[in-house]
Amino acid sequence: MLQKPLSLLILMGAAIGLFIGILDSIFHFINFEGYRLVNVIVFLVFFISVYWSVIVYRDKIHNGIITYGRAFRNTIVIGIVAAFIIAAIRFLFLEFVVNIDINSILDETRVAMTEQAGNYTDEQISNRLSFIEFSYNPFISSILYFNYYLLFVIVFTFFASFLIKRVDRNISLEF
Repeated sequence: MLQKPLSLLILMGAAIGLFIGILDSIFHFINFEGYRLVNVIVFLVFFISVYWSVIVYRDKIHNGIITYGRAFRNTIVIGIVAAFIIAAIRFLFLEFVVNIDINSILDETRVAMTEQAGNYTDEQISNRLSFIEFSYNPFISSILYFNYYLLFVIVFTFFASFLIKRVDRNISLEF
Protein backbone atom coordinates (compact mmCIF):
# COMPACT_ATOMS: atom_id res chain seq x y z
CA MET A 1 0.00 0.00 0.00
CA LEU A 2 2.81 2.42 0.85
CA GLN A 3 4.67 1.84 -2.43
CA LYS A 4 1.95 3.17 -4.72
CA PRO A 5 1.46 6.50 -2.86
CA LEU A 6 5.23 7.03 -2.55
CA SER A 7 5.78 6.35 -6.24
CA LEU A 8 2.98 8.80 -7.04
CA LEU A 9 4.71 11.48 -4.94
CA ILE A 10 7.98 10.80 -6.75
CA LEU A 11 6.22 10.95 -10.13
CA MET A 12 4.58 14.27 -9.22
CA GLY A 13 7.92 15.70 -8.08
CA ALA A 14 9.62 14.48 -11.26
CA ALA A 15 6.93 16.08 -13.44
CA ILE A 16 7.23 19.41 -11.61
CA GLY A 17 11.03 19.26 -11.76
CA LEU A 18 10.99 18.46 -15.46
CA PHE A 19 8.61 21.32 -16.23
CA ILE A 20 10.44 23.91 -14.10
CA GLY A 21 13.87 22.72 -15.26
CA ILE A 22 12.90 23.06 -18.91
CA LEU A 23 11.19 26.41 -18.29
CA ASP A 24 14.28 27.72 -16.48
CA SER A 25 16.54 26.45 -19.28
CA ILE A 26 14.40 28.17 -21.92
CA PHE A 27 14.62 31.45 -20.02
CA HIS A 28 18.38 31.01 -19.71
CA PHE A 29 18.69 30.17 -23.41
CA ILE A 30 16.77 33.27 -24.55
CA ASN A 31 18.77 35.34 -22.06
CA PHE A 32 15.89 36.16 -19.70
CA GLU A 33 17.61 34.52 -16.74
CA GLY A 34 18.94 37.78 -15.35
CA TYR A 35 15.52 39.37 -14.93
CA ARG A 36 14.31 39.17 -11.32
CA LEU A 37 10.66 39.09 -12.33
CA VAL A 38 11.23 36.00 -14.47
CA ASN A 39 12.99 34.27 -11.57
CA VAL A 40 10.12 35.17 -9.24
CA ILE A 41 7.59 33.82 -11.73
CA VAL A 42 9.52 30.54 -12.06
CA PHE A 43 9.58 30.17 -8.27
CA LEU A 44 5.87 30.97 -7.99
CA VAL A 45 5.04 28.36 -10.61
CA PHE A 46 7.26 25.90 -8.74
CA PHE A 47 5.61 26.51 -5.36
CA ILE A 48 2.08 26.57 -6.77
CA SER A 49 2.78 23.28 -8.55
CA VAL A 50 4.12 21.62 -5.40
CA TYR A 51 1.22 22.96 -3.32
CA TRP A 52 -1.38 21.89 -5.87
CA SER A 53 0.19 18.43 -6.20
CA VAL A 54 -0.01 17.78 -2.47
CA ILE A 55 -3.64 18.94 -2.42
CA VAL A 56 -4.50 16.63 -5.33
CA TYR A 57 -2.65 13.81 -3.58
CA ARG A 58 -4.53 14.54 -0.33
CA ASP A 59 -7.89 14.52 -2.07
CA LYS A 60 -7.31 11.47 -4.28
CA ILE A 61 -5.30 9.18 -1.99
CA HIS A 62 -6.43 10.25 1.48
CA ASN A 63 -10.03 11.22 0.68
CA GLY A 64 -9.39 14.84 1.62
CA ILE A 65 -8.08 14.08 5.11
CA ILE A 66 -4.41 14.57 5.93
CA THR A 67 -2.43 15.42 9.05
CA TYR A 68 0.17 18.17 9.25
CA GLY A 69 2.94 15.54 9.47
CA ARG A 70 1.82 13.69 6.37
CA ALA A 71 1.31 16.97 4.46
CA PHE A 72 4.80 17.99 5.54
CA ARG A 73 6.31 14.69 4.40
CA ASN A 74 4.49 14.71 1.06
CA THR A 75 5.50 18.30 0.33
CA ILE A 76 9.12 17.56 1.21
CA VAL A 77 9.22 14.43 -0.97
CA ILE A 78 7.71 16.19 -3.98
CA GLY A 79 9.96 19.23 -3.46
CA ILE A 80 13.18 17.24 -3.07
CA VAL A 81 12.48 15.14 -6.16
CA ALA A 82 11.60 18.28 -8.14
CA ALA A 83 14.75 20.07 -6.90
CA PHE A 84 16.89 17.09 -7.91
CA ILE A 85 15.37 16.98 -11.41
CA ILE A 86 15.78 20.76 -11.80
CA ALA A 87 19.44 20.48 -10.78
CA ALA A 88 19.99 17.57 -13.19
CA ILE A 89 18.45 19.54 -16.06
CA ARG A 90 20.61 22.54 -15.11
CA PHE A 91 23.71 20.33 -15.29
CA LEU A 92 22.74 18.85 -18.67
CA PHE A 93 21.87 22.28 -20.03
CA LEU A 94 25.16 23.86 -18.98
CA GLU A 95 27.24 20.85 -19.96
CA PHE A 96 25.73 19.98 -23.35
CA VAL A 97 23.42 22.72 -24.65
CA VAL A 98 24.81 26.15 -23.89
CA ASN A 99 28.39 27.13 -24.59
CA ILE A 100 29.35 29.57 -21.86
CA ASP A 101 32.36 31.76 -22.63
CA ILE A 102 33.63 32.14 -19.08
CA ASN A 103 36.47 34.41 -20.20
CA SER A 104 34.10 37.01 -21.66
CA ILE A 105 31.95 36.88 -18.50
CA LEU A 106 35.05 37.40 -16.35
CA ASP A 107 36.25 40.25 -18.58
CA GLU A 108 32.84 42.00 -18.51
CA THR A 109 32.66 41.65 -14.73
CA ARG A 110 36.21 42.93 -14.28
CA VAL A 111 35.49 45.96 -16.48
CA ALA A 112 32.19 46.70 -14.71
CA MET A 113 33.80 46.48 -11.28
CA THR A 114 36.88 48.53 -12.20
CA GLU A 115 34.65 51.28 -13.62
CA GLN A 116 33.36 51.59 -10.08
CA ALA A 117 36.93 51.56 -8.74
CA GLY A 118 36.07 53.51 -5.63
CA ASN A 119 33.56 50.86 -4.56
CA TYR A 120 35.71 47.74 -4.86
CA THR A 121 39.22 46.82 -3.76
CA ASP A 122 41.44 44.63 -5.91
CA GLU A 123 40.87 41.80 -3.45
CA GLN A 124 37.09 42.11 -3.75
CA ILE A 125 37.32 42.08 -7.54
CA SER A 126 39.57 39.03 -7.44
CA ASN A 127 37.23 37.22 -5.04
CA ARG A 128 34.20 37.99 -7.22
CA LEU A 129 35.93 36.74 -10.35
CA SER A 130 37.04 33.56 -8.56
CA PHE A 131 33.48 32.91 -7.41
CA ILE A 132 32.09 33.44 -10.91
CA GLU A 133 34.64 31.02 -12.36
CA PHE A 134 33.82 28.49 -9.63
CA SER A 135 30.03 28.81 -9.91
CA TYR A 136 29.86 28.51 -13.70
CA ASN A 137 31.16 24.95 -13.52
CA PRO A 138 28.11 22.84 -14.57
CA PHE A 139 28.46 20.44 -11.64
CA ILE A 140 28.89 23.21 -9.06
CA SER A 141 26.06 25.22 -10.61
CA SER A 142 23.70 22.25 -10.42
CA ILE A 143 24.62 21.63 -6.76
CA LEU A 144 23.97 25.30 -6.00
CA TYR A 145 20.61 25.06 -7.82
CA PHE A 146 19.65 21.95 -5.85
CA ASN A 147 20.55 23.60 -2.53
CA TYR A 148 18.76 26.79 -3.52
CA TYR A 149 15.51 25.00 -4.33
CA LEU A 150 15.88 22.67 -1.34
CA LEU A 151 16.22 25.57 1.08
CA PHE A 152 13.08 27.21 -0.27
CA VAL A 153 11.20 23.90 -0.26
CA ILE A 154 12.00 23.34 3.41
CA VAL A 155 10.85 26.84 4.41
CA PHE A 156 7.78 26.59 2.16
CA THR A 157 6.86 23.19 3.60
CA PHE A 158 6.55 24.45 7.17
CA PHE A 159 3.92 27.00 6.14
CA ALA A 160 2.18 25.18 3.30
CA SER A 161 1.55 22.08 5.43
CA PHE A 162 -0.65 24.15 7.74
CA LEU A 163 -2.79 25.15 4.77
CA ILE A 164 -2.84 21.67 3.27
CA LYS A 165 -3.70 19.68 6.39
CA ARG A 166 -7.29 18.74 6.86
CA VAL A 167 -8.48 16.86 9.89
CA ASP A 168 -11.60 14.73 9.97
CA ARG A 169 -13.96 16.65 12.22
CA ASN A 170 -16.84 14.29 11.65
CA ILE A 171 -17.28 12.83 15.09
CA SER A 172 -20.16 10.49 15.31
CA LEU A 173 -21.26 8.98 18.54
CA GLU A 174 -22.92 5.66 18.22
CA PHE A 175 -24.69 4.07 21.15
